[in-house]
Amino acid sequence: MVQRFYELTEDHRILNPFRPPALPTSFDELPLSSVMMIERQMNEEPTDWISRPSYFVSDRMKRLMEMVDEALLFKSVTFIDQRSGEQLGYWACHIPAVLALSDNSLFYPNGSIQHLLLQGEKVRDQRMFTLEGARGSGVIVRLDLAESMLRRGLSGFVLRKVDLE
Repeated sequence: MVQRFYELTEDHRILNPFRPPALPTSFDELPLSSVMMIERQMNEEPTDWISRPSYFVSDRMKRLMEMVDEALLFKSVTFIDQRSGEQLGYWACHIPAVLALSDNSLFYPNGSIQHLLLQGEKVRDQRMFTLEGARGSGVIVRLDLAESMLRRGLSGFVLRKVDLE
């Protein structure tokens, strides 16, 4: 059976998504649980998936990701709005990078990917990963995870089919 994969990218239809600050350290140096004070903007919409400036997921999305791939690593980050005291709980996640970009992928002159093509044999056992050495690509998820995310009504992302060679 041929596996199918999708690129998980930010949903730009959300006009005012919650944007947390960048993590103060690398994921490896981040404690298992941390608190960050923030100044939240008016009407920011919390989503289940945040890809910038770091990968953050909601509790619902974390539970799903853990069911599908036990090797993914998560660390708790609570954001507290200094003005209102409102707390937003997220999980920073470390998604493994895989060297699977095909030489037949097409690139724009600036080096970002125009048409993504993966090496099928290198991603066969992967469920969720980033592409090592690929500028401008999102997270890649296998079809079963993509379907589970859609069934649960998770927000903050769009899925785009990725071709295999």
